[in-house]
Amino acid sequence: MTIRSMNWAAGFSTIAAVLAVGIGLPAEQASAQVKAVPREGVSFSDTVTAQVTVETVDTDTRTVAFSLPNGRTLLLPVSDSVKNLDAIDDGSLANVTYTEVVTILNLRQKGPGSQEARRDQMSKPEPVDVATGRFTLTVVAVDLAKNTVSVISGAGGAVRTYSANSIAKQDMLKKIKVGDVVIGLTTPLMITSIAPVK
Repeated sequence: MTIRSMNWAAGFSTIAAVLAVGIGLPAEQASAQVKAVPREGVSFSDTVTAQVTVETVDTDTRTVAFSLPNGRTLLLPVSDSVKNLDAIDDGSLANVTYTEVVTILNLRQKGPGSQEARRDQMSKPEPVDVATGRFTLTVVAVDLAKNTVSVISGAGGAVRTYSANSIAKQDMLKKIKVGDVVIGLTTPLMITSIAPVK
């Protein structure tokens, strides 16, 4: 009976010691086991022209809400240089030119299926990705002599070429290769031109 009691007591003491050590570990050691994947990225200024559906025009605040062909809805301020805002009707089609910042993240994910998973996203983007301006691109050209990178969206369309006009952007180009599937993020800024479709 005494030996059994001593074994139970020793077992409970061991469990208590393990729990105490686990609780006493600093947060840094626990979080050090999980490392975030570095997301090196670079941003480019861009100008986009598209035929859109105008949702609403607010002439007082000089803002326009419109839907892009991919289903994304944007609400943007209108530049003071645009004088025909009152000629745009709610629900009409319009040709809109707006500025945006495109951030390309070089996410070379390793492991089986990672490249295929991103290519899958290209053909059928998630609604959340469309709404937030996140998209997947394939690098089709890198010209280090001209400091440019050319990409195409998974949904097709035109090849877009961005100029690396800073040291950070030029360093980024050296890390991207033709065929890389990368993530892009867009941040729309301002409408510089809007005209009704006739």
